[in-house]
Amino acid sequence: MTDLRKPVKRRTIEQCETVRRRLVVALLPGDVLAFREEGRRRWYSAPLGRVFITVAKWNVEAQRAERRKGNRT
Repeated sequence: MTDLRKPVKRRTIEQCETVRRRLVVALLPGDVLAFREEGRRRWYSAPLGRVFITVAKWNVEAQRAERRKGNRT
């Protein structure tokens, strides 16, 4: 695996439903994930560790909801 030493930027294929624009995603040195809307200047960023924990919690909550839904029927 290669260490992240330079910024890597990529553009999404499809538009984001809520903003009707494609998103630009960047992996930055220092373990930072950044997003912005294409054609806009404002970047939104967060440390990768916090993003990972948040997404993991979402997945656990979704699994629990599925189990609860399965138990009801």
